[in-house]
Amino acid sequence: MDNPMKQPRRLWRVVLVLSLALNVAVVGAVAGLAISGRANDGPPQRLMFDFGPLGRVLDPADRRAIGNALRRNGAIPLDRSEMRGKIVDFAAALRQDPFDADLVTRELGSFRSRSEQVQQDAQDAFIAHLSSMSPDGRRKLADRLEHGARR
Repeated sequence: MDNPMKQPRRLWRVVLVLSLALNVAVVGAVAGLAISGRANDGPPQRLMFDFGPLGRVLDPADRRAIGNALRRNGAIPLDRSEMRGKIVDFAAALRQDPFDADLVTRELGSFRSRSEQVQQDAQDAFIAHLSSMSPDGRRKLADRLEHGARR
């Protein structure tokens, strides 16, 4: 009689221990996120660059190499607080009454100049990557580009 009751108790004990472990893991993850100060930041920022049709035919390894070169050369995205500050400044310029077109133009220029710098850094890294490719690798890239343009 004792034996049939032992199995369900053991099963419940295992279930309770697993549940406790999962709860501790969740609490630890939430506490770690809160302590690190990244709870409101979201995922890490990425460098965004676009080479149009050429970027779409690059191999993932080529894209990674260009991104790594950008990071090595110091190209970093705006941190979230800096971007938030720029957005707040732009929103304030939009709310001004009377409307100050020059202020809005300066704020937009700030976004544009940052974007142009990232694009220039990306182009430099891209050209350096193309220079390091073999002639056969560049030919294959050109073939993929032409094939993609025909579609």
